[in-house]
Amino acid sequence: MTLSRKIAAALDENTRAYNLPCTITVDEGPNRMTLDITALDAVGVAFDTLEFAATNRADWSSSALNAWGDQLAKRVTYLMEPLRVLEIDAGGGEVQIRSAAPTPRADAHGFYEVRLNRGGTCRLERYVYDESDRKRRRTPCHLTREVVERLADDIAASAV
Repeated sequence: MTLSRKIAAALDENTRAYNLPCTITVDEGPNRMTLDITALDAVGVAFDTLEFAATNRADWSSSALNAWGDQLAKRVTYLMEPLRVLEIDAGGGEVQIRSAAPTPRADAHGFYEVRLNRGGTCRLERYVYDESDRKRRRTPCHLTREVVERLADDIAASAV
């Protein structure tokens, strides 16, 4: 069974149970995905954090993280804003990916932020930057179930 099918099954199970907010974790081979779900229905999912872990490597080199970031940004083209590698911290062992063009709404701009680290984890969150107080705050990601399933497989496929 693929990671996306396991995510779909876990979402289906939780839709019937209506136990929100909740955290679901699924494993498929060396890959683990965790979603901190805030809302869920037959069509969509709202989550605060999506975390993926590739457990088949203990420590990722800077070049491997860079390659992962490039592959991820190239594969995941279907979110509200396209992603691009923003910063590579070779010393800290982290790659930061963000929305190339944040979505403006009123006085705020929404964007995705993805952080890859040398431990083989990928963390996806959504933020809103409020121009009035010049602060950013985390906000739930709202995606269809199909996009979450596709995202699971694309993150796993890019982590090679």
